Amino acid sequence: MALSKIKDLDLRYKDENIVEWQYEGVRFRYDRRMGAVSREGDISKFQDWIELESNNLTAAKRAVFNLINEEWF
Repeated sequence: MALSKIKDLDLRYKDENIVEWQYEGVRFRYDRRMGAVSREGDISKFQDWIELESNNLTAAKRAVFNLINEEWF
């Protein structure tokens, strides 16, 4: 099922440089140092990082929202 609101992302972890959300069992990570987001792949590894145009939490949430919804369409 597609995600209808960004605020519905389930925050799982947050520190100075890393923020992780989970949606339907899949984790998504924002790494401030890299200015990028990623979807969890095999064996808890994050791969295929997507660089953000703006390195901030709002842009990261929007990118994760788009990643989730791209899978459903």
